[in-house]
Amino acid sequence: MFRVKKRLIPREFTSYLGFRNYKVLSVETSCDDACVALLDRFDPNQPPRVLANMKSTLDSREAGGVIPTDAHVHIQQSLPPLIAQVLKDNGLDKTNSPELVCVTHGPGMAGSLSAGIDVAKGLAIAWGSRFIGVNHLLAHLLTPRLESNGQKPAYPFLTLLASGGHTMLVLSNDLLDHEILLNTRDISAGDALDKCARRIGIRGNMIGKALEELLAESPEDAKIPVDLNIKLPLLNKPGRSNVTAFSFSAFITQVSEQMAANYPQGPADDSIRRALGAKIQDSIFEHIIDKVNLCLSVEKYKVRKVRSLVVSGGVASNMTLRKMLETRLVKQYEVCAPPPALCTDNALMIGWAGIELFENYNASTELSIRPIRKWNVDDLSPSDFQQNHH
Repeated sequence: MFRVKKRLIPREFTSYLGFRNYKVLSVETSCDDACVALLDRFDPNQPPRVLANMKSTLDSREAGGVIPTDAHVHIQQSLPPLIAQVLKDNGLDKTNSPELVCVTHGPGMAGSLSAGIDVAKGLAIAWGSRFIGVNHLLAHLLTPRLESNGQKPAYPFLTLLASGGHTMLVLSNDLLDHEILLNTRDISAGDALDKCARRIGIRGNMIGKALEELLAESPEDAKIPVDLNIKLPLLNKPGRSNVTAFSFSAFITQVSEQMAANYPQGPADDSIRRALGAKIQDSIFEHIIDKVNLCLSVEKYKVRKVRSLVVSGGVASNMTLRKMLETRLVKQYEVCAPPPALCTDNALMIGWAGIELFENYNASTELSIRPIRKWNVDDLSPSDFQQNHH
């Protein structure tokens, strides 16, 4: 699909431009968001200037979760007007268009991905722009490097990627050299948080965020005794020890069973709901910390040169989890946490990942690509990139 020749800034492209300056339009549509960003790479020695960063999220409150067909329709309806607005606001048209178009290639929901990919392809063809398909997980890993123009965190670094779709600990040795040290056996932390929160009556479009906000309203309510006893999964027992994996489905089972038995009518009021929510959130985060610490101990040789830990993904924007990571890890790292708005899915991270791929590997994706539903970050390699411009 791709071939690579590594070079800091492609000479033929910069000579085509006449200077090392170009604009990037990026699109992210891996799930239920239609996201568009515009970046100005005005100086290769400085972080790009963010000219636009827009998002439209599917309202799935009544559905109780994301329905793929609804997400696909939402993106089809929302993405073109967002792009039109970004272009209009920045005075761009076919005679003054972005030189680089980046889009999420995978992983994600096929319908959502294809809606974004098809629009991005059309723009690249119409403008004669370079086109790069970006791995969504790679973009999350690279997000903190945007503000430092790719200087920090320096390789090697670790990333705890915790979101509604993924929960993993990744060791990054270089731009395209990543190893998943710790992964989930079943569902993600974000999925478990959402479903458990719904069991205690929390509603909203972003359930995990709604839970965090509810708990922040009255932190003292977390101390109220409640009939909810959550056992952490994959603990040591006879015949099983030191399992380096996450597992979150057991949280849903335990919460569902105990809520049905102890609170058949639901929590009596918000104070009880907060106490239950705090117990759920703390238990899930405790499991994350325990397994990360175990993994760091087991893999201590692999991580011996690591100095930084990136936290990324929607769940990683939770301030309670961030504080636990800063104080509870077996080894002290510099915790690099992007602003919460950049932890959740966004197009800025796709644009920045495209810049890093372009400037380091002269990346250029074929226009024949289709969505990749499953594409782990440890499957990336230089052979995934091709040098020749379309």
